[in-house]
Amino acid sequence: MSSDPHSHPQSHWHPDVRSAPALAQRLDRLAMRLLPGGLTALAAILLAAPTGIPGAIALIPGLAMASVFFWSVWRPASMSVPVVFCLGLLLDLIGFAPLGVSAFAFLLLHGTAVHMRFGLMRLNFVTLWLAFTLLESCVCWLLWFLVSSLSFRIMPTAPVIFECMLTAGIYPPFAALGNWAHRRFSNPEPQL
Repeated sequence: MSSDPHSHPQSHWHPDVRSAPALAQRLDRLAMRLLPGGLTALAAILLAAPTGIPGAIALIPGLAMASVFFWSVWRPASMSVPVVFCLGLLLDLIGFAPLGVSAFAFLLLHGTAVHMRFGLMRLNFVTLWLAFTLLESCVCWLLWFLVSSLSFRIMPTAPVIFECMLTAGIYPPFAALGNWAHRRFSNPEPQL
C-alpha cells in the first residue's frame, strides 16, 4: 500500500474537482425550476402589499392562473404539483378564499393543462388563449361555488364575471413575457 496521496485519485485529501460543476449545474437547474413559481409568489405578495395602487389586489388570482396554466403547458417541471399547491395556499392566506380552496382549484387547472399539454402546444395563440379563457372561467366559477358552499350563502356573481374577464385579459401579456423567458431559459447565453 502506497503512502503517496497522489496515487489514489479520490483520496479524502484531494476531492474530485469534477463534482463541483455537477453541483453548480444541479443548483442552476433547481433555480430554473423554482423561478416561475417563485416569481408568481413574489408578484402576489407585492400586489397584496398596501401600496395604494388601485385594483392591484384584483390582479393576483388572474396572474396566478395565467402562470399556472402557461408553465404547466410549456414547462411542467417548473410548475410542479407542490409549487401549484403552495401558490394556491398563498392566495388563500392572502385572503381570497378559505384555506385550501384555491390550492384545489389551481391543482385542477394544472392537471388539466398538463394532461392536454401536447394538444395545447400545437394550437395557435388565439386558440390557446380561448382554451385558457374557458379553463380559467371554469376555475373562477368553481372557486365561487366552493366559497359559497363553505360559507353557506350564495356569493355575488359580479366579482366572478369581472375576474373571468380580467384573467382573460391578463393572459396575452403574460404569455408574451413567458414565451420570452421560456426561450431565454432554453437557450441561455454562453459563458465567456
